[in-house]
Amino acid sequence: MTLGERFAALNAVTSDTAETWAVQGRTAKTWHFLGPPLRAFMGAYVGQGGWRRGVDGLTDAVFDAYTVFVAYAKLWERQQGFAAESDEAAVSRPCGNRTRENASHRGG
Repeated sequence: MTLGERFAALNAVTSDTAETWAVQGRTAKTWHFLGPPLRAFMGAYVGQGGWRRGVDGLTDAVFDAYTVFVAYAKLWERQQGFAAESDEAAVSRPCGNRTRENASHRGG
């Protein structure tokens, strides 16, 4: 799988995960941006022996951690009231150009 394919899959999976979590009533707290991604990394790199596979194992572990981080970031965006947009639109716009539906400042 190429990096482009991995990022496309990551974007789809994290959107689905964040939506599921939101429906379940989960919220993203500050510690969710460090604790769960770190656990995902350690689980993949140490627990599942990714370190034995060199760069491939490291890449898999980093992607596992980043997937968890992005899922919580998308959940946080939902909590902050950022306007929903298609995944394609999110990828094509520069970072930092977010919009809010019901507020005039970024806050949060």
